[in-house]
Amino acid sequence: MRNRATISVLIPVLFALLALSGSHAAAAPPAEPVTRHSLEVKIDIGARTVEGIDLITLGRDADEARFLLRAGTEVLGAHAGGAELPFERIELGGGLSELAVKLPSGTKRLSITFRGEFQSAHDASEQIKRGVAYLNDGIVGEEGVFLPSFSYWFPQEAETLMAFEAEVALPRGYASVMEGELVSSEEKNGGTVETWKEWKPVDGIDLVAGRYFVEKDTHEGIDIYTYLFARDDGLSRTYIKKTKERLDALQSLIGPYPFKKFAVVENFMPTGYGMPSFTLLGSAVIRLPFIPDTSLGHEIAHNWWGNSVFLDPSGGNWIEAATTYVADYSYEREKGAGAAREFRAAKLRGFKNYAEGSGTALNAFIDTSDSASRAVGYNKGFMVFNMLEQALGQEAFKAGLKRLYADNAFRRASWSNVREAFEAASGRDLKWFFVQWLERPDGPVIALEDASYSRKSGEHAVSFTLKQGSPPYALDLPVLVKTETGNEWKSVRLEKESEEFTVGVGARPISVEVDPGLQTFRILDDTEVPPTFAGLLGDKGSRIVVPEKAEAGQRYQGAAALFSADFGLEVISDSEAGKTDYLKDSSLLILGGPGENRFYWLASPHFHGRMELTDTTAEVAGKVFPRKGTTLALAARNPNDAAKTLVVLLGEGDPEGVSASARRLRHLTDFSYLVFTADGRVEKGLFEGEKTLKHVF
Repeated sequence: MRNRATISVLIPVLFALLALSGSHAAAAPPAEPVTRHSLEVKIDIGARTVEGIDLITLGRDADEARFLLRAGTEVLGAHAGGAELPFERIELGGGLSELAVKLPSGTKRLSITFRGEFQSAHDASEQIKRGVAYLNDGIVGEEGVFLPSFSYWFPQEAETLMAFEAEVALPRGYASVMEGELVSSEEKNGGTVETWKEWKPVDGIDLVAGRYFVEKDTHEGIDIYTYLFARDDGLSRTYIKKTKERLDALQSLIGPYPFKKFAVVENFMPTGYGMPSFTLLGSAVIRLPFIPDTSLGHEIAHNWWGNSVFLDPSGGNWIEAATTYVADYSYEREKGAGAAREFRAAKLRGFKNYAEGSGTALNAFIDTSDSASRAVGYNKGFMVFNMLEQALGQEAFKAGLKRLYADNAFRRASWSNVREAFEAASGRDLKWFFVQWLERPDGPVIALEDASYSRKSGEHAVSFTLKQGSPPYALDLPVLVKTETGNEWKSVRLEKESEEFTVGVGARPISVEVDPGLQTFRILDDTEVPPTFAGLLGDKGSRIVVPEKAEAGQRYQGAAALFSADFGLEVISDSEAGKTDYLKDSSLLILGGPGENRFYWLASPHFHGRMELTDTTAEVAGKVFPRKGTTLALAARNPNDAAKTLVVLLGEGDPEGVSASARRLRHLTDFSYLVFTADGRVEKGLFEGEKTLKHVF
């Protein structure tokens, strides 16, 4: 999900320091000036307009104030002390303008009156890609109001933190949501007037409104809300219950929750944003059954990382990595060691599929712009925190998390501050660790060679050689030796391009495996990665093969257009079969099965053993499904090139049913097979990859 908290930044408060009361705090980053906004806003749904006056108290002395404002918003006047102020407006392009206001000497308070017209939800729908709305402007209409701070719907100083209060006038029946706490809500002049306030600094002010059913609960002094378009007591109770659980877990891990409320808010556009004290989820997303157990925790965690410890982007964005670790990964760990390992495996696969060779180092990642950048910032970044815990131990690592929050609450923090916090908590110099993992754009490629077993004087020993590329990484690697009497764990430190190791064991060894739990970030070998849809979609040279036959072509036309538009893949016809040997060195998405696509017959031997088709049934992973009404997608490694992936997608349903399954597949890319059944279920799974760092004696 795209998340506003990716680059969120807010400032100073003392209660976060309670997490480390009595401890010695490192020097905190300096506090920044905070500009205060007192807004009075009136929203006209029918005209799609927002009129307002912003009383601004500057956080610093200046003879000129400069504000960013969307190009489609008119400035009606600027005043200070009852006098009109001269201003100049400069169009910056990209729908943005700069407002330069001359100030009398000593003036820190001024007001700006503005009026803007906004797009409708229908117009904004053209900005939806891969099921997500990539918006850069606000929306006003019957469906509701979405005025994100990044649309500059009110005048804002660039890169300046804000505190605010806002009085919002809405038509009767609408309710608003903003950062901070709801001070009052009353019926007035035939409409609704609501007042919001947040005196802690925030990096933006967002205004959302809709015809909401509002539910409220309180937990440990924190108000918890749900704002839903239709009354749904069960869904509301689920979100409130899960919010309480995640708040408790995160406060225990990081420190006190920094705000007075948390709200789960439904949006009429497909979004997944995390604002200070609320999350904004699209109507389809908010009702997905797994969201309360997964994405919800991620958005809540952003209230610590991103929305109260703000990003200092110098040296890269660490916020998403830390949030993924404390939220998504913590949830998987609660399920057990197997789920935690699969989470780590998925992150390594994701980097392999999308970011290998991207040339982007972690200290260059700022925000998610595509799958490759996401794999760097989220996947590699997460693994850095995982390796940090492995290196320091759980106790010191948890102390480092608390220290990181307590020392930087409501201030900007960079990777340097992350390092300082964990060095202070552990008493160790971690420069080498952060330099190699942040500054290098690649990752170690490790090979296990020359494994052997010996026995001398009744003692057993296992020897093996580990190799990696140049320049070498410094890697602390766990080693599992399975013996006739049980498992024995060892640890080795690999610092050279090639090193031989010998470890003693208590009984005859059966096998030796390096890092079986995938605790260390590395570039997986092609054969280690199970064939997945991500392997195909992450390959920019992949081709989509559509049937030339009219009936089959019509069935898969929507799916082909979808994948081509979303992933930039070339579309070819199956009439190319025999003209060029695409199976030799390509990743292919083959749309259609027997009798539909010529490439299916060419590739079908590579799917043998994974899928068996008859005229009426499809068997995958030992389960049999009727072909009628079912859409099946299956991935296999191209045997001619292990780095390439073959995928077949076939369906017996109508074109819309096949297209609907294709839309769902885009969000389930880390699987080897998917079966979309006629009753709406999804069967999914992964095939095994090879274990290249294991030797069996």
